[in-house]
Amino acid sequence: MKKYILVLLFSVSVIHSQTFQVEKLNGNVKMLSSNSNTWQQVKSKMILNENDVVSTDKNSSVLIKGNDLSFTLKESSAITVANIKNMTLDELILALAMENVMNTPRKKGNEKSDNTGVYGDKISKETLSTLNSNDFGMKRLNGAKQLAENGMKESAIIASKEVYRKYPDTKKDAESRIYFADLLFGSGLYEESYDEYTEIKLLELKSEQKSHVDEKLEQINKKLINK
Repeated sequence: MKKYILVLLFSVSVIHSQTFQVEKLNGNVKMLSSNSNTWQQVKSKMILNENDVVSTDKNSSVLIKGNDLSFTLKESSAITVANIKNMTLDELILALAMENVMNTPRKKGNEKSDNTGVYGDKISKETLSTLNSNDFGMKRLNGAKQLAENGMKESAIIASKEVYRKYPDTKKDAESRIYFADLLFGSGLYEESYDEYTEIKLLELKSEQKSHVDEKLEQINKKLINK
């Protein structure tokens, strides 16, 4: 099953594959590519590959353009270039299925971080420490939210799932969890959003957050009953 999903996802990635270029930047913007073991300064007109990670500091931003879309990464944010894409609902469902597979417990002896898997063993300890930090996970959640703000809601959902898998401590942030659960709900994926809201309900919530989650769970129950 896992191999079947991987083949389908590979086919989708080929369809969406495109070239990205830095059009405009402000402040301190860095990138990490699979060909380098350290962060590099981003420059105007630089070509970006899909596996590259782009990160902005405070009061910094970068405009990234592809063949048919553009995306501005705002301050204190990070994103994997491959996430900058439009997806159909069917592609989202397929990607969510793969995320469920990726979330299955790993066998003992296979404890390398996801980031080591992408960037290889040559990556420096300092760089890997930054990549694996909870603070960087929060920067990536900021980037995922900005995908949704730019109309790429399906990609935003998958980007958030990747972050929650790689940075489990970020799942404690109720505000972000609710934001992405609402995106799932808005996409009509009621069973998936129900699971999210159920998990969120176990977190320490403010009164308005608890009311919001309870209301969504009630709405979903009604929708599923009337299916």
